[in-house]
Amino acid sequence: MIKEINHTCGKLNEKLGISVPLPNPGKKTLKTTSVCHFVAGAGLVAAGVVFSSKWCAVLGGIGIISSVVLRQESGGKDEQ
Repeated sequence: MIKEINHTCGKLNEKLGISVPLPNPGKKTLKTTSVCHFVAGAGLVAAGVVFSSKWCAVLGGIGIISSVVLRQESGGKDEQ
């Protein structure tokens, strides 16, 4: 997914005549970020349950989903 987004943004940069370097995170970076998102998401879900806060639980759920997506993205990446 990151590769496709970078490719699309690269085409847009060429059409606009600008040069913006895009990050290309490695496998280790994606896994670390995935763990961070999971921990933050689980904490927000727990806080949402304890304090009966729907928005907090929803944000936590989004964080956990983000963690899963990042983990899948890191699985298809070669070591850099």
